[in-house]
Amino acid sequence: MSEMFRKRQIEVIDFRTFMAGNYRKQNRLINTSIYGFMPSITVSSFLSPDVAGIYAVVLGVFAIGMLSHCLEVYAAGSGREALAEAIETLTRLAFSIGGFSFIGWFLLSL
Repeated sequence: MSEMFRKRQIEVIDFRTFMAGNYRKQNRLINTSIYGFMPSITVSSFLSPDVAGIYAVVLGVFAIGMLSHCLEVYAAGSGREALAEAIETLTRLAFSIGGFSFIGWFLLSL
């Protein structure tokens, strides 16, 4: 997209330089550090206790979601549509509030 706004300049190269193949620009390496939010993924870091909290949160959210779904399906299947709707509403609100709270916490902790 940025190429669309840039004017292309015609570059004039000497014929002998062109035939020798020395006309190409050298690629410069960028020497900036890239910081990560998560540790690198290796076998040793995957099983390290540093990320045990992340595993607990992911498993907890998964368990709450599955329990909520099972309760909602059971309530709807047994004819309690009002209870199923209440479970669905509470779950939707809890996950929305929790998700936005996590995003806010993450952005403020940078």
